[in-house]
Amino acid sequence: MFTDNPVTPIRLEILIETLRAYPHGLARREVYRLLQPEPLSTDVGNGSPAAVTVKAALELGLADESDGKISLSSDRRKSKDNTRAAILQAFDRRVLSNAEVEKYFSLFYAYYLGLGQQVYQRRSQNNQQWADQFNSEVFANEPQENPFNATKLTGLHRWFSYVGLGWFDSEGQFQANPYDRLLRALPAIFGRHQQLDADGFMNKLAVACPELDGGKIFLLANLEWNASQKQCTLGLSHALIELHQDGSIRLDCPADSPGWSIAEAEPPRDRDFRSARLATIEFSQP
Repeated sequence: MFTDNPVTPIRLEILIETLRAYPHGLARREVYRLLQPEPLSTDVGNGSPAAVTVKAALELGLADESDGKISLSSDRRKSKDNTRAAILQAFDRRVLSNAEVEKYFSLFYAYYLGLGQQVYQRRSQNNQQWADQFNSEVFANEPQENPFNATKLTGLHRWFSYVGLGWFDSEGQFQANPYDRLLRALPAIFGRHQQLDADGFMNKLAVACPELDGGKIFLLANLEWNASQKQCTLGLSHALIELHQDGSIRLDCPADSPGWSIAEAEPPRDRDFRSARLATIEFSQP
């Protein structure tokens, strides 16, 4: 799991850009030399920044290794996506939607998202306390292979904002808000439809983004969550309201709607929000 190690978004971007310049690939040792300054080039053990960055690219399917050479994966060579878009696409597919590459990435995020306003009561906790509570509430303290701990949480924090799951406030506290993650998923959620009712939207959201409300990963992390209450999490509610305000979607919240509630985020009461309950969501096709 590469987030155990000092892999950062900028290091991964640099590696992908470097490999773009060498379509026939580079020997692993040469990749290490290009990624690390000359004085550090002797430190190329398995835990070195260059080595773990290469490992991350391989695990994410962004790079391949063949005959001792590292090169961009065939998908990436064919794609016209820029480097950041390629990394985000890989995260959506291989990290946020399953736990094969990173067991705890989407699972801990789903747990954190499910806490809603409870996170404000835990601001004084350190990373190990967060890890202990996660292990207790999600795994009932059952022993896990390579268990979640403070170091792993530090690694996750390097990536959460980069992949569009939220932001860090002025006090360094993470605010869960999957705005960018949801924005990337909108075409998959709506498919050929321009408008969905609230139930239909939430059902498709759960499939497209399994770490968000109602998804299979979210449910693993939030055992007591009950869909029948139709209560969106605080983070998802904020993301939906902001996407509405930015014109990416249009939320219809009539006064008599029995649909899903976004009240946790305290939406403004105006002509767009007659209530805090969703009736329909319309996609503004780009």
